[in-house]
Amino acid sequence: MALDRRDFLKYSALAVAATTGMPGFLARAATQAGGTKTLVVIQLTGGNDGLNTLVPYSNGAYYAARPNIAVPRKDVLTLTPDLGMHPALKPLTGLWDAGHLAWLENVGYPNPNRSHFASMAIWHTADPSQARAEGWIGRIAEKIGDPFCASNLGGTTPQALRAESFSLPSIDGVDRFQVRLPAGLSDAFETMLSLPRQGEAAYLGRATRQMLANTGKMQKNVSRYRAGAKYPEGRFAERLHDAARLIASGTGQRVLYVSLGGFDTHAGQRAEQDALLGELASGLAAFQADLEAQGLAERVIVMGFSEFGRRVAENASAGTDHGQGGVMFALGRGVRGGVHGDSPDLENLEGGDVRYRQDFRGVYAGALTRWLGLNARDILGGDFAGPQWVA
Repeated sequence: MALDRRDFLKYSALAVAATTGMPGFLARAATQAGGTKTLVVIQLTGGNDGLNTLVPYSNGAYYAARPNIAVPRKDVLTLTPDLGMHPALKPLTGLWDAGHLAWLENVGYPNPNRSHFASMAIWHTADPSQARAEGWIGRIAEKIGDPFCASNLGGTTPQALRAESFSLPSIDGVDRFQVRLPAGLSDAFETMLSLPRQGEAAYLGRATRQMLANTGKMQKNVSRYRAGAKYPEGRFAERLHDAARLIASGTGQRVLYVSLGGFDTHAGQRAEQDALLGELASGLAAFQADLEAQGLAERVIVMGFSEFGRRVAENASAGTDHGQGGVMFALGRGVRGGVHGDSPDLENLEGGDVRYRQDFRGVYAGALTRWLGLNARDILGGDFAGPQWVA
């Protein structure tokens, strides 16, 4: 985390002006422990095709609509009499057998939007009306008063991690994460922190020093970490590896965010999605095995989503176009395994799309209340019923 000259001047001004009044979260920033449980959110960017992920292999309408791209019944990893996993997800079968993998069917929101930008913003803000700009994870940070309680593992902070007054950090590589001042400003920064202050300005100084101490502690603890599993090659697995290192370092992260892109499969879907699902499954299996080896598996659950599902019928390019209802997944020892929701009704579509039956905000609510111990209404702005997927 580099601090450029503009940031330095901004934070200097904040410290000087703090005595005139400061948002409450800054007074508590980095001074409180983050809690013992972590939610890892996985974003499948582009609109993952749910029907070829959790396959309705007993439904003839599925095969009729997809003569070229359907997953053959013989290849499906059977879970229930109606549904089974894509064969590329085989690394997750151990989690399913142990009751630690959940699938959530027909998930979406009212008045679906097929635009990548609009639909992703809806999932990020948990607001189908698109009236709110801040993200649902950013609101978590505001609520608990800690702008360091969650991080994105990647280069650009997604909207989900943006609060009204700040953005949560993005970490593009744990080994490179540090507070780095521009040349010539270190002494001035130390002088600024050492000035005697009162009230909230004093809190800000302590919070800043705590942030610096926590960063040093993280680097020290990360250096002692030894992976308990072999991670596959690739950027996604590398970011999951970093997530495990952060959790093991004891910095109290409540939410970690990881993305895997490429799911906009308008053409040649089988080759593209097959490879992506394999990358997803192998990375998640290694991550869970690592948590088990570190003795951290009881403290972490994973929740995955994509901005929308895809059309039921394949297109002329052996792909699928943007749809509506999709599938989410969750895994970990704190997850109630199984399929939550009915198999998609392919005889009752909406404009050629699977209808949504479960509001994604109800899924979020389960993570917020039952895992993170927060009031979901405070974060989501309402009460939303959802499946009991958290144990």
